[in-house]
Amino acid sequence: MKQFLSGVAEWLDSDRATYVIVGFGLILRIIPLVIVDGRFLYFENPSYYEMGLRLLRGEKFSPYWPPGVPYYLLIAHKIFGDGLFAARASILLIYVGFSFALYGLAKEVSSRRAGNLATLLFAWYPTYIRSAFNPSTEYPTAACLVAAVYLAIRVIRKPSLLLSTALGIALGSLALIRASSLLLAVLTPLYLYRRTKRCAPALTSLLVSLVLISAWLWKAYNMTGRFVMVNDANAYNLFQSNNAYTPLYNTCADNPVDWGVSSQFTEMARQIETQEPGVQQQLYRRIALHHIVSRPDLFCLRTFNRFRAYFGFPIHRGEPLTRYTSFTKMRRGLGLAVTLLDLCFYWPIVILAITFCFNLPSFSVKTHCLVTILGVAFAYAFPYWLTCSQPRYNFPVVPLFSVFAAMLLDSLVERSWKDILAPVIHSVWRRRVMVLALGFFLYIQVEWIWIVLSSKVSWAR
Repeated sequence: MKQFLSGVAEWLDSDRATYVIVGFGLILRIIPLVIVDGRFLYFENPSYYEMGLRLLRGEKFSPYWPPGVPYYLLIAHKIFGDGLFAARASILLIYVGFSFALYGLAKEVSSRRAGNLATLLFAWYPTYIRSAFNPSTEYPTAACLVAAVYLAIRVIRKPSLLLSTALGIALGSLALIRASSLLLAVLTPLYLYRRTKRCAPALTSLLVSLVLISAWLWKAYNMTGRFVMVNDANAYNLFQSNNAYTPLYNTCADNPVDWGVSSQFTEMARQIETQEPGVQQQLYRRIALHHIVSRPDLFCLRTFNRFRAYFGFPIHRGEPLTRYTSFTKMRRGLGLAVTLLDLCFYWPIVILAITFCFNLPSFSVKTHCLVTILGVAFAYAFPYWLTCSQPRYNFPVVPLFSVFAAMLLDSLVERSWKDILAPVIHSVWRRRVMVLALGFFLYIQVEWIWIVLSSKVSWAR
């Protein structure tokens, strides 16, 4: 067994392994893509695909959804046609880019073996197989986020205008894919300046990202005749998650558990929807901000609840596997089986990442790498803790945590657990805080399981 593991470790320590892993990951994703073909599944959002077609036709409309993915799909439509299958297949290219960006990040921070190990984890990860042919924001966001972290670390180590320009493109694209990432487009250049003490790299990344964002803001203004902060859904999400009728735990309607809002909220939302889009945006923000100011206690409680919900795990319904059975119990079993398989990846990655962070002195990793990865993950997630939050939204940050997990696993090839855990063994406070962090993560998982079971979530559609 030891000889076999040594052989695997040796194979992972080669550039050729990266191409084999990514190629194998592509095969795993092409098979379900062929099964699904050109139709939408139950929980998929067709809006990005439809918005891409509207942009392709040159229509004028109020952009409810962010434009990043629709513009990417527009390019795919121009090259391959306007069918849904072509849109799905184009996301596979994003998976390839994501994989090489993740490999590059882990290799830059640690080693080639850690990079290949992280890439291998996501080649097999069920959620990341399922989303690789969904024309939505999950993979494009993850790819841009991982690329932004990788480029930021490269710029810190060796400032370069070329790398800073690429970072600006990644940050600008990220903001146009998910508008909540606008915060990163500002904070990342500030962080670069603080680390490098050089204006050129920071200003370059900031200006390039602002050019991309401003180009869309001008386009949106020409279509609507009003200023649109990337897309209209942002104000609605703030309103939906912060009003007098918002549930305390589940503040997001797009969630597998029952939302449970009162009829008063439905009536209030219906009345606002009768107004012009510009007036709707004003009303959404006004109501939300008034409620936050008048009840800061409830806002803080909901924020803490949203923080916990963010680190739960997504619920799967077994699609597209359920296409081959008409039996409800079998569909439910498939959904539950895929969810349990998913946990075999999510829980170890997070637990190993937490363990790594509290034993950092055992690894030859620069502190700024840890700060950059965790800082970007926090800045990306923070807006979700203020508005809508659910486990599905942690999709882009789990790969960042996997870099820590891969580095720890890589070290186990040559070192023992006792050696790696030496910092917590010899430090009482470090050990106590790590146990507290692991216990809190375990509590979040148990709480989420209880909420899912008590809400009678449907595991099949």
